[in-house]
Amino acid sequence: MKKTIPSIPIPSVLFVLTTTLLLQLDIFVAEPRAQTVQFSCRNQLENNSTAFVPNFIASMQKVSEQMRTTCFGVAVTGSGPDADFGLGQCYGDLSLSECALCYAEARSILPQCYPFNSGRIYLDGCFLRSENYSFFEEYTGPEDGVLCGNTTQKDSAFQKSARQAVLQAASDAPNNNGYARVRVPVSGTANESAYVLSDCWRTLDGRALNTGCFMRYSDTNFLNPDPQNGSSIGTIIVIVVAVVSSVVVLVAGAVIGFYIWKHREIQKKRRGSNDAEKLAKTLDDSSLNFKYPTLEKATRSFDDANKLGQGGFGMVYKILSKSGINSILGSSS
Repeated sequence: MKKTIPSIPIPSVLFVLTTTLLLQLDIFVAEPRAQTVQFSCRNQLENNSTAFVPNFIASMQKVSEQMRTTCFGVAVTGSGPDADFGLGQCYGDLSLSECALCYAEARSILPQCYPFNSGRIYLDGCFLRSENYSFFEEYTGPEDGVLCGNTTQKDSAFQKSARQAVLQAASDAPNNNGYARVRVPVSGTANESAYVLSDCWRTLDGRALNTGCFMRYSDTNFLNPDPQNGSSIGTIIVIVVAVVSSVVVLVAGAVIGFYIWKHREIQKKRRGSNDAEKLAKTLDDSSLNFKYPTLEKATRSFDDANKLGQGGFGMVYKILSKSGINSILGSSS
């Protein structure tokens, strides 16, 4: 028996390819910067796990819901030593989708502090902190520090541009909801610049760049396109998605139409085969086998006057049926 190899429906394949393409488009334009910069836990154990754990989960969920729409969220759940105060914020150059990815990464790491009741994590694109007390107005703390990406020492021209960029960011941030991004070209070079991003938690009104803020500088452009100026990218994405979707719909319609047409052709052939079988059965069931006396009488003893001709299967006679209608009868005798 010939084995039938199951085929994958072409519309399903197109759907998978389209989904993959759309995901790739999102990757091309989105950089959530979800690399961990610093992660720390405070050395104080939770008081009652049956109360602390649900409070922590509830706070993180509340923060998550706010982050999806504003890239910032605060929450307070419970009271007493097992209360949970949560704060999350994405840096100003991340879009909502990029922020959601960064926050998802931070939220997956912060629970590693358990059974301690507090912790904080800085990522390259967002910040998340949880405590059992209200820390929303803190802007300095014992955990303040600096993290160097490498030990490469740049020349004096870059150092000058970096200082200028940092000072400009520190000056601009308080007047821009705590957020600033700066690029200062390095004099004497063709393409080199110093890039700075600073962002204070919105609960601080941009008062400082320390426990309540994040600042980064680099000679590499790590900044995402400004969301406020990203309309052209969004338009391109919308156009590409619309075109790809239209092509998929047209191709899927053509494939489905061809399948329906092919199915109908097969059904027609099957019906034709069934009609032939029915005809053969009808002929077989019909009473076409006559006794010799009946044939002799109908042809008037095989009179040559009724003979119409002769072929490979015998002679052919004209007869008169009981109904008075002329018929043709073949005889092999």
